[in-house]
Amino acid sequence: MSYKRPSNEKLDEALVNVLLRCQIIGSQNELVRLVVKELEKDGETYRVSGNRIRKYALENGMVSIEIEYRESRNKKVPDICPICGHGLTSIKNCTLDGDTVELMRKCRICGYIFSARGSIPRKYSFVRRTRGISL
Repeated sequence: MSYKRPSNEKLDEALVNVLLRCQIIGSQNELVRLVVKELEKDGETYRVSGNRIRKYALENGMVSIEIEYRESRNKKVPDICPICGHGLTSIKNCTLDGDTVELMRKCRICGYIFSARGSIPRKYSFVRRTRGISL
């Protein structure tokens, strides 16, 4: 059985149809399942990753994302957002001694926050943005 990779136009159409039916999608796996089901309505078999769907929907303003975190032992501070691939902005605070300390890093696109505890995304929930969906 051969699989096709959907074009951006096909992916856009499938995402819009899914988001018009569901305002909130509880996980990335559920989003992938719904999008693939929508893509395969015309009889073709498609493969698309959850990362591609998530990044495409965020970049085109179709969804906002709610992130549940877990703590990590790896304290390496990322420069690039693991969710959308954009740069992280440093949030700093001034101490009583007059020094500055980095409290966290935040993504301005999707809202991901990396704190001193080592936050790693555990689960995504997708909420439809009405401005990003064109009828």
